[in-house]
Amino acid sequence: MTRAKIHLLPAELRNQIAAGEVVERPASVVKELVENALDAKATEIHVTIEDGGQGCILVEDNGIGIPKDELELAVTRHATSKLQTVSDLSAISSYGFRGEALPSIASVSKFRIVSKTKDEDTANELCVNFGDIKESMPASLCQGTLIEVRDLFFNIPARLKFLKNPATELKRAAELFVRLALGADHVAMSLVSGSRTVMEFFSHEEKKDKLAKIWSSAIIEALVPVDYSNHDMRLSGFISNPRSVQPRADRMLFYVNGRAVNDKLMLRAIRQAYAGKITTRDYPQCLLFLELDPREVDVNVHPAKSEVRFRDEKALFALTARAVENALASCPSYFSVKNLQEEETHSAVSEAKFGDLYTEQAPKTQPKPQGFWGKADYESRLSFVKDEQKESQYDEVVTEYFKSTSPELAADTEENQFIAKNSSVKSSSTKNLSFDDMVSAEPFSKPACYQSVAEPQAEIAPLSKNFTAQNAQIAASTPQQNFAQNPVQNALPYGLEYMGQVAETYLLLKKDNSNLLILDQHAVHERILYEEIKKGQIQSQNLLCPLELPVHKSEEERYFSVKETLEHLGFSLQEEEKDQELLVQITSIPMCYDRVVAMGFLKEILAEKLDNLDSIWIRHACKSAIKAGTPLDTASAVRLILQWLATEEPDNCPHGRPSVIHFDSNDLEKLFKRKF
Repeated sequence: MTRAKIHLLPAELRNQIAAGEVVERPASVVKELVENALDAKATEIHVTIEDGGQGCILVEDNGIGIPKDELELAVTRHATSKLQTVSDLSAISSYGFRGEALPSIASVSKFRIVSKTKDEDTANELCVNFGDIKESMPASLCQGTLIEVRDLFFNIPARLKFLKNPATELKRAAELFVRLALGADHVAMSLVSGSRTVMEFFSHEEKKDKLAKIWSSAIIEALVPVDYSNHDMRLSGFISNPRSVQPRADRMLFYVNGRAVNDKLMLRAIRQAYAGKITTRDYPQCLLFLELDPREVDVNVHPAKSEVRFRDEKALFALTARAVENALASCPSYFSVKNLQEEETHSAVSEAKFGDLYTEQAPKTQPKPQGFWGKADYESRLSFVKDEQKESQYDEVVTEYFKSTSPELAADTEENQFIAKNSSVKSSSTKNLSFDDMVSAEPFSKPACYQSVAEPQAEIAPLSKNFTAQNAQIAASTPQQNFAQNPVQNALPYGLEYMGQVAETYLLLKKDNSNLLILDQHAVHERILYEEIKKGQIQSQNLLCPLELPVHKSEEERYFSVKETLEHLGFSLQEEEKDQELLVQITSIPMCYDRVVAMGFLKEILAEKLDNLDSIWIRHACKSAIKAGTPLDTASAVRLILQWLATEEPDNCPHGRPSVIHFDSNDLEKLFKRKF
């Protein structure tokens, strides 16, 4: 085998290789030519496309133009007016700078350029036939530059056969044209295909008005303005509120110093800012413009200049995340439970921290007596922390109250108190039995005040005349309650009233007789449990027969890295060596788990399906929360809602799904076609 000699490639072949990097399809030609027009300070740019760009691409602008003696240089590789010295590469402020676009396009097409500067009397024309430069000649043009590209890739059949049909190529060209138009302020731009105007933007239009031409009105209405500056950087534009999301990231548009880019760092920062507000499968819409010193960003890292590299990535990440977080925090365009909390800053519930709504430490709220909520008092994840001294006081109060109003409820209450005092289940924060344990326990019967929604419920009697002052103080646990009418429904703050459960999954609330709220009980409970876990309020139960979990050598490092987290979640773990393999004895598990679920959860963590602490907490909360299809009586539902209202992020579950959907009177009128 003979070795081929090293030699220089012919100029024609070099141009075609370069064209393969710069010109991928007709859309690439449109992008390069429009960017050149913008660099030429044009205020009007018109693009015409025929046959999806394969037949003809015509770009005309009113920019500064190219002199006659520089036309041939313009189609020569590495010839440009935008760079003078090596130092200019560190502070690029123009779209183009390599001097490759025009010669690359001219080498794979029939290329014609006509240009005129304001100092010249006539325009001049130069033609290039697949890289072969022809002689220039006079032409007719008022001002600026006109470039015509025909028979693209005709001399490269391999590239030509990979092009899609004309409609698809036109769509891709239109997408790039729109991205350029959104970043070009005070420039009129139009795109025409055949006799149809595909897209047109005017010089006086604001960015949001331009967006309205490509995005639906529902998306535009949900946009939130962003304007944040720090470290000599500024981020401005628009983002969507968390209720307006999509399954793809194609409506996340980023610009760096006016250049449209695809930046993973900014995308990651935005995803972090939306974490907990949208699911990991969804993406927000955004149009964001980053302005910074050109010396702080390198745009010479990608052949198509669609990616950039930042000198201080940490500062940029922090700036982007903070800007989006601030915009979302002040977002007025979607319903938020936090808004309710802010409206009633002096409300007892809004002032009480999570977990102390029913403790004596809460200055404006007193605990309900043990048994007031019926069996829901013994459901571990729907109950607040009480100590033994308080329980004895509650027992005396509830006995007096229920004996004077309902002997049947009093009997149920005494039975529940007896069970609670003699429970052998241990907990880091309470002595109560879990909800599942109480449902399956025998031989006692279900208390009358805990019935499924399908069963007739016992009505809690109104307060008697001889009800003591102590009873009255305990009953009036929030300023808005009126227990003489309905002690359960009226227990909610913020003008909320519980209306019932639908499909054994959704809880309906009415606010001030003009708003409808629909809660997902699983998402609501997930949020409660997640914040419990973060605050260390974990309950566990001893196992009579410990579980054994063999840990493979490949899993040992993972096990010891998450052991502390697992103990924080309520597991008690002891290691021993058996047959040269690590064996873990599990002596206690979280209260809400049975043995099978607990073992499955541990194996899932060892398999590294959950890669960080927060993911483990979220998974634990999800497995522990009440499921869809679980009936709740009124007392349990109200109790769940009260705990949810006291959480720090009530609007979403830890996965980012909404916990609540809101309809005001206007929304309802639109649904019933009363208003358009």
